[in-house]
Amino acid sequence: MNLVSIIIPCYNYGWLLPETLDSVLTQTYPHWECIIIDDGSTDNSRAVGEEYQARDTRFRYIYQENKGMSAARNTGVAAAKGQYIQFLDSDDLLVPRKLETQVLLLEAHPEVDIVYGDVRCFRQGQPDSLSRSFDMQDSAWMPEVSGCGAVMINALVKKNIMAVNAALIRRELLQRVGPVAEHLRSVEDWEYWVRCALAGACFLYDGNPAAWALVRVHPTSTSHNMLRMYEHEVLVRNELATKLQQLGATEALHDNEMAIVNGASRIAMHDLMNGNSLDGIKRLIQLAFRTGRYAYYLKSIPYGFKMRLKSGSKTG
Repeated sequence: MNLVSIIIPCYNYGWLLPETLDSVLTQTYPHWECIIIDDGSTDNSRAVGEEYQARDTRFRYIYQENKGMSAARNTGVAAAKGQYIQFLDSDDLLVPRKLETQVLLLEAHPEVDIVYGDVRCFRQGQPDSLSRSFDMQDSAWMPEVSGCGAVMINALVKKNIMAVNAALIRRELLQRVGPVAEHLRSVEDWEYWVRCALAGACFLYDGNPAAWALVRVHPTSTSHNMLRMYEHEVLVRNELATKLQQLGATEALHDNEMAIVNGASRIAMHDLMNGNSLDGIKRLIQLAFRTGRYAYYLKSIPYGFKMRLKSGSKTG
């Protein structure tokens, strides 16, 4: 049987890590190794990792100075011995047949590089209340796309199509595509799937509930975290535009440009409404010249100030 390497980066989630590791222990596919990368935690993550390592030799605990989740994943991949790679966040879970189901699919389809399935989201303390979407409104968001080349590039340029825990990946693909981008602290998984698609990877979607990944939903993201996500997405998309031009991917290039404009607009309005007026005005002027929609974006400047004043009056 082929070995699956489960890569778990952990930063100060020692209180949730045992639940995650227990979900690994329940896997019906026994031929796995689980590499826990402690990314400089200051809580009890080390104690938890070392406890499971002592309990079952399939667990390996690695400590590194804090470098971020992407660097921790890269450390795990470098240490992995398996033919297949399963990423798993330290607060999330796998249903018992997840590995078994997806290993069988990869072995039945040698042409496939990545098999991915659905996720179900749950709130802390409410494990039986599951939702298809992160807002817990049970909205379907995954486009359920399979294929290679333009099909996957077009789908992924529109938006991320999967959670990082949902996929099982051939190690050969990771070696071909290279490491996860460590300069990104947001959207790094989506950026990686895009690179996989550009490298010609073949994706297979399978909606079997036996292969679900369970994602723990935390309190609503802060405004700062949302701003960072928008900034990193625009950064990635600007770099992606050059590659899409070289490929002559007209449809994907158009969708990418629309997403850049939308993301930059969100950043500009965030700046205006949070006191970064000069940055916000500068971004809106740049958007006016980029799109040719001068009136629309110049009118957005007083609108942003108006919304800031309205927001201040509500909180004051």
